[in-house]
Formats: sequence, structure tokens, C-alpha cells
Amino acid sequence: MDLDPLAIRNLLIWVALALAGTILLGGVPSWIRSTAKRADPSAAAAVFALLLALCCAGLVYVSGGLTRLLSLTTMQFVWIAVCGLLSALAWLSLFTALTGGKVSKVMPAYLISSLITLVVSHFLFGAPMGLWKICCMILILLGIVFIESSTPQIQSQLWFIYTLIALLATAGSQLLRRGMLGEAFDAQVFEFWRAAFAAVFLWVFVFLRKKQQTLTFFTPRAWFGVLFAAVFLAGSYAATYFASRHGDMSYLAPIGVLTSVFVMLFARIFQKEKQPGAMVFGTLMVILGQFGVLMGL
Repeated sequence: MDLDPLAIRNLLIWVALALAGTILLGGVPSWIRSTAKRADPSAAAAVFALLLALCCAGLVYVSGGLTRLLSLTTMQFVWIAVCGLLSALAWLSLFTALTGGKVSKVMPAYLISSLITLVVSHFLFGAPMGLWKICCMILILLGIVFIESSTPQIQSQLWFIYTLIALLATAGSQLLRRGMLGEAFDAQVFEFWRAAFAAVFLWVFVFLRKKQQTLTFFTPRAWFGVLFAAVFLAGSYAATYFASRHGDMSYLAPIGVLTSVFVMLFARIFQKEKQPGAMVFGTLMVILGQFGVLMGL
């Protein structure tokens, strides 16, 4: 059977872009951790949101022009602003949690936000919730328990409080976007305005607390960390967008399940975090659970 070289080339580009988006997304927590250890969390989160908004503006320009940014209704701006406020709270809490908590301890707990979104979506939007999906969600929770139990206890438990705030704010933002804007809403426009509104809220918070002065104490590693965190996150958006131009992304959605693997891998390489066998087994359970939910078998 003859295979069309052009079709093969497009398929490889499609898969490579989807994988690149997953890898980039997996690296974001480690870069946030690199910054959070060396800078004030509120100032770092504000810089991150500003850089992300600029990167997203570039993506909007490349994907069709900046005029799309102003083609929204007043109510759409209002709902995106609320999502921006929730995202600002989530990013501020994540930066704060990763100041003292390790990536391999914070991010698995943060993953519960996706489970909250699934459950609430069932009650609010009628999303299917059969026995199979419930079993997969339980498998994810068990995997998170394995991961958390295998990591050394941190003296201060404030990281968990901030992680809880971050996951609730993230789930709220996702649900608000789905309920008030719809799944068909322009993703690039949404990500720009969400980051822009989040940046405004975070910078107001920084100036009210007079933390802008701490920017002069940022180490080079802190600046590189916050820059790479924003670029990696925007890069994952861009990779997903360009991959979607080569085909239906729902077929490659299972690749996104590997994000947890790359989160742990980046944490091992850049943060030197030890990952015992129980953590690896827990990560595998999380991946299998996510894959099962995704497939909806």
C-alpha cells in the first residue's frame, strides 16, 4: 500500500506539536518553583502574568490578528475578568505553595482541581458520569495518595492550604468559562484577556503591599525561572493551537495525559527531587485514571 509522504509528514508534525505542548506544560511547575524559592511570591506571580499576557498577545497576532481581542461583548469581558481574578488567586497561591513545597508534593494535590471540575460539570452541565468514570476518578485519587505518602513531610503545612486555594480557584475558573463563555469560545483570545486581567489584579495587590520594591532583589535565576514559566505555558498554548490546524485534537488528547510524567521528570532533573518507587507507581495510577476518564469507556 502506497503512503502519501505529505500525509505522513503532516501526521508527524501533528503528533510532535501535541507532544511538545505536553512537555512544555509539564515544565511550568519546576520553573515556578525556581522563581518562588528566590523571590517574593506576589511579585513573581505578577511578573509571570504580565509575561504570559504578552506571549498570548503574540499568539493571537500570529493566529489571526489582534483585532479579535476587541470583538467581544461587555458581558464576555466581565466573565473573562472574573476568570482572570480567579486565575490571579490560583497563580498567587501556586507561587506561594511552591515557595516551601516541592513540585512533586504540590502538583499532585493541585491535580484534584480536574476531578472537582468533572464532578461539578456533571451536576451543572449534565456531563456524563457513569460507573467507569467514577472508578477512574477513584484510581486518580489513590494515585495521588500514593504520591503524597511517598514524599517526605514538610515542616510547614501551609503549602497545602495554598494548594487547596489554587485548585479551587482553578476549578472555578474552568467551570465559569464553560458555563458563561462556552467551549467554542476563541481560546487564544480567552487566554490573553485572562492573563491580562490577572496581571492587573496581581500588580494592584503587589503595589498595595509595597512589594514592587522586592523586584530589585530578584536573582538572575528568579528572572529566568519566571520568564521560562510564562514562555513554557504560552508555548503549550501555541503548540496545541498549531497542532489543531493539522487535525482534530481529540484524537491526540491521550498525549496530554503524559503531562504528569513530565512534571515529575522536570522536578527530578531541575529541582533534584527524589522520586521513590511508590511515587512512580502513584503517577502511573494517575495516568491510567486520566486515560480512562478521557476515553470514557
